Amino acid sequence: MGFFDKILGKEQEGDAPDLEEYLDEREGDIINPPADFYVKRVDLRNEGDAALALKELAEKNIIILNVKPIVNQPKRLKTLIGKLKANADKINGDIALLTTELIILTPSKVLIVKSKKQKKKL
Repeated sequence: MGFFDKILGKEQEGDAPDLEEYLDEREGDIINPPADFYVKRVDLRNEGDAALALKELAEKNIIILNVKPIVNQPKRLKTLIGKLKANADKINGDIALLTTELIILTPSKVLIVKSKKQKKKL
């Protein structure tokens, strides 16, 4: 980035925009009534966090599960994800991988459209 670019405020190519400034960070207030359902983020660190995710799922909330805190414990992670998947199946909910560190859990009657990876053509 050149000297004049800094002065004029031009962004350098490749800089990621700060999306938080564009997103409405509205929290509950007196004017807007509470929602019927919510999308909530849960950081998965232990069995208690898995239980919290299941409790929120039972209340018909959609859960974005962050598994980064436990990713270094693959056996424990696999066990907890298996428990969450079994419970989601039991209530006719769904579970899917969003990124390598984020999983989405949905309550009953909310299904996730999953796409299969395309094979590369030669």
